[in-house]
Amino acid sequence: MAITSPSASAESEYSVLRRTAAYLGVVAVVVAIVSSGILPKELSVVLDDLAQLICGAAAASICWYTARHRTGAERRWRVLMAAGMACWSAGMLTWALYRSVFHTALPSPSYADIGFFLLPIFSVSALLAVVGKSPRRIGVGSTHAWITSVLDGMVIVGSLFVLSWSTALGHVARSEETNSLRFLVALMYPITDLVLVVMVSLLAVLSDIPRRYRAQLSLLGAGLVCVAISDSLYAYLVAVGAEEMPLVADAGFIAGPVLVALAASVPNGRPPDGVVRIEHSNGEQSTRSASPRLSPVYPPSSLVSLASDRTQLLLPYALVVLIGTFLGVQWAAHGSVDTVVLALFFAVVVLSLARQVMTLLQNDALLRRLSEAQAELSYRAHHDGLTGLLNRSAFDEHLSAAIDLHNASGRLGVLLLIDLDNFKAVNDRLGHGAGDRLLELLSKRLADTVEGGEHGGVVARFGGDEFTVLIPAGIDAGCRAAKKIVDALREPQEVEGYKVSIGASVGVVELTVFDGDVTADAVVRSADRAMYEAKKSGKAGVFTYDCDGALRMVYNLNDIAAAFDWWPNHRSPDIQRTPIGSGDQETLGISPNIVAGEPDPARLIGPPTKT
Repeated sequence: MAITSPSASAESEYSVLRRTAAYLGVVAVVVAIVSSGILPKELSVVLDDLAQLICGAAAASICWYTARHRTGAERRWRVLMAAGMACWSAGMLTWALYRSVFHTALPSPSYADIGFFLLPIFSVSALLAVVGKSPRRIGVGSTHAWITSVLDGMVIVGSLFVLSWSTALGHVARSEETNSLRFLVALMYPITDLVLVVMVSLLAVLSDIPRRYRAQLSLLGAGLVCVAISDSLYAYLVAVGAEEMPLVADAGFIAGPVLVALAASVPNGRPPDGVVRIEHSNGEQSTRSASPRLSPVYPPSSLVSLASDRTQLLLPYALVVLIGTFLGVQWAAHGSVDTVVLALFFAVVVLSLARQVMTLLQNDALLRRLSEAQAELSYRAHHDGLTGLLNRSAFDEHLSAAIDLHNASGRLGVLLLIDLDNFKAVNDRLGHGAGDRLLELLSKRLADTVEGGEHGGVVARFGGDEFTVLIPAGIDAGCRAAKKIVDALREPQEVEGYKVSIGASVGVVELTVFDGDVTADAVVRSADRAMYEAKKSGKAGVFTYDCDGALRMVYNLNDIAAAFDWWPNHRSPDIQRTPIGSGDQETLGISPNIVAGEPDPARLIGPPTKT
């Protein structure tokens, strides 16, 4: 049993590159020998034909042999290319017999044409077999993505057709009788070559190829392009009436099958990151997760996708520039440009402009989605997920801003700290789900009450079953708002089939009651003490401070309280009055004593809790 780790797979990819470079070096040496004139001409021709025939047969054999040990898409494309290279080799054998053995020109059409024309058919099927199992680019199902892909394909096809017409295809079309079978055969060669090159280009640009297929598809595509280039060059030389075919033009017929054979011999596709392949002695394979220390670091797939997107974006414009340069050179050399070529060039330019419009529309849609995502993130960062009210962090910002305005210009403001009475009983009896739904309902009722008030205000969930309200008004308006809130929250609400009535204890603090500059911590602590005084006094009530810093009851559902007197003429001796100190100096202000059993106000500094 052998274990193939991801790192070993990376090493095999490097070995594929070295092997490819070595074989292409051998091809270069063979082409240099047969085309340099060192050998006699007849021997060079024979050697050239043998090299093409051997490479084609070897490619077919290797594809067929390796297909027996693969499965899925890797098996399918190898079987198809084995058939295609076998047909091409049969055509090459016929060609070699006529040229090297019979020393006569190959008739047109001939049986060799059948084999040569079958190669593109099998090749296109093999390319589609590889990509058929590949994941599509994110969003390709959208209308914009499909239209962009179609426009890119039309630009690529149009550009390559311009090049083909300006070189081989145009000369073939003008040099033969248009009503002859020979003309049709001659015309089909550059057309099939064009189809192959376009197919490879489209797959390279418009498809997201899985990592395990990239080496195979790159070598396969390069091999098919080499064959197509030599084929088109040969058709061009025939069309222009060249007296003899330079053997260097056959370099693609030698290098192409070699690259196809190398593609077929690429090791099995690399498994996903963090997975190793286990090869058993009986030839079967399995995979398992690799330990973190065995897993190498690969480039993120997002970077690969980004590079592919940039290639797709730039290729159509690069082709337009290439075609424009080519036509400019042709016009400078001959003083004119073929009408068909010129018309096709303008069509490609129009398609490129349409592609640019689609890109602008895509960018606009992307910016809109990005803005919406940012707005949603900002909303979630500043709002409570359950109630939809502002969260504590956002409320702290509002409170700090109000205090800054008060300290700077004396602007009025009043803080209400609201705690639901006996809310834990709802959770214990009806469950936390019912408690959450009740919180939602009460939060909406609270927000509606504040927004419908005379001065409005900012409402937030402070944490758990506590809420805060900041009203830009004085103490009288704050106390009236607090009374309305207690009455509104007290209204019965049906939850889980039960009528639930929740009281609320409210502590009210006005910013002007403090001596000197006000701090957010002091305001919240004071409101918290007032709220707990309301709880100790029977709950469902409102407590605040008078101008001397004494805690006074404003309202209670269980008691009829006297109207709140901000400037009391007769103060009851049981009213709390506590001076606070700043260092060794004492001034009159708010600092009610913390009674036994009351939670430490420092708890308000911690993060809010979730009900």
